[in-house]
Amino acid sequence: MTVHSVFRHFRCSTLPIASLLLVSVSFSAFVSRAAAQDTVNKESVNQELVTQEATPQKAIPQKANSNELQSSKLSSVPQQSEQSSNDEWADFDTFDKNDTNDDQHRSSEANDEFSDAFSSDWGDASWSSESDTNDAPSLSGFAEIAIGNRFSSDPALDTRSTLRDARIQLRSDYKLSTSSFSGKVDFWYDGVKSQWESQVRELAWQGSLSSVFSGADVDGPTWAQAFDLKIGRQVLTWGTGDYVFLNDLFPKDYQSFFAGRDDEYLKAPSTAVKLSGYFNIANIDLVYMPEFEPDIGITGEVFSFYNPQAKLNVAPAFTVSDQNRPNNSELALRIYRNIAGVEFAAYGYRGFTKQPTAFDENGQPRYSKMNAFGTSAVTPLGKGIANAEYVFYNSIEDVDGTNPFIANDQSRFLLGYSQELVPNVMGAVQWYTEYTHDSEGLDRLFDTPESVQEKYRHWVTTRLTWMALRQTLTLNGFLFYSPSDDDGYLKTTITYSPTDKWQIRGGINLFKGNQPFTFWGQFEDASNAYVAYRYFF
Repeated sequence: MTVHSVFRHFRCSTLPIASLLLVSVSFSAFVSRAAAQDTVNKESVNQELVTQEATPQKAIPQKANSNELQSSKLSSVPQQSEQSSNDEWADFDTFDKNDTNDDQHRSSEANDEFSDAFSSDWGDASWSSESDTNDAPSLSGFAEIAIGNRFSSDPALDTRSTLRDARIQLRSDYKLSTSSFSGKVDFWYDGVKSQWESQVRELAWQGSLSSVFSGADVDGPTWAQAFDLKIGRQVLTWGTGDYVFLNDLFPKDYQSFFAGRDDEYLKAPSTAVKLSGYFNIANIDLVYMPEFEPDIGITGEVFSFYNPQAKLNVAPAFTVSDQNRPNNSELALRIYRNIAGVEFAAYGYRGFTKQPTAFDENGQPRYSKMNAFGTSAVTPLGKGIANAEYVFYNSIEDVDGTNPFIANDQSRFLLGYSQELVPNVMGAVQWYTEYTHDSEGLDRLFDTPESVQEKYRHWVTTRLTWMALRQTLTLNGFLFYSPSDDDGYLKTTITYSPTDKWQIRGGINLFKGNQPFTFWGQFEDASNAYVAYRYFF
């Protein structure tokens, strides 16, 4: 049994318990040092006060601490829920396509925040040891119960359940003087698969590259101050698409997306080293992943997919064998710059297809080598924001496109526009085109409609978001429609969070297609509704 069709279509689209970073010894030493200094200076301070009692005093303006500065920055923008502010996917909820601009100032803002905190509390303190912290390690998280069911039964599966999660997420952040540690770990029981699961979504150190070299020279080399470094487990993303990914070749979790889990879980984590540089000519992000991280695709465990040999949906619950899974590294690059208000970016990637679209000599699925080169632009246009993106996927194992067991080269194009239609109502639209190179020369294995690889595939997407009740209630609808395949997918979500302590969320995933072998059409029996309750702590 092969899964050639579903993975050809899908080209478009263990846990060590993380220890909390508690450094109480350093903090105690810090307090003791401050107390000793206070004792030494007490007499001289008191004597100075007596002397100044009869002297007119000047009013000295107080420097705002980091919290006050942060409050003033946020006072003019709408507040978001705790979940949204911590969500890697929150840019799609707010339609902020200029998230790349934030990267340009991340290093300087982080240094200012640390500087303000120390200056307001301790004046011109000269201590620079990494063990001296601004705050104690934070600990937060949530507990969640989520349930989802199909609208109708799937003949390939013996259950109508699509989501049965009992989940706990723990988060911790620990700030040092010039860097920070962050952790985010999920533990949950998956009732559909009847097993306990866990995932380290983040366990990373982040700071200026100069802090790595700091020693006798407290600030480190001058050239290193232009770089930020993040090392460890982390969720990575870039590109301009809304639920449509071209140059973003970091791993995705489509099982979670179709089941109705929070959008945070569409982005899967990677173990990586990310180096970011900030220069006058351009900014740069370089990501090195020592081990290949594929997408979590549809494999038959929860949702069935179309099989061209059987000419119906199957659910074999298969995995790619170890010998067909690369153990090589991946490398991704982004160079971006703002020119006259337009954010331009260029991308590069060296690695493998994120889905096992190739097959070995025994007909078993595998990942093939691939390079990618792309570009994008984001700019204000009228009352909204316009974006454009392009990528070329170079299938280096099948240069002329004649090998039916390896994916052909592809070019992908995206145009998008988003705008606030009326107060608290956002609208967005995208046009996506996929062009397969050398499709005429591709050998056909089966003389059936589903085996014919179309030269062009088109998608149109629309999004409508309404925020009400002082932005505690959010209604969101997203529609995929393919005029070339005549199929579509509607994803709706309603989220209500009246306080920062709890949230209830529900929605539907509705798939429709005239043919069972088209991309969205094959998931028609996967249409489902879901509801989730989350308690924050």
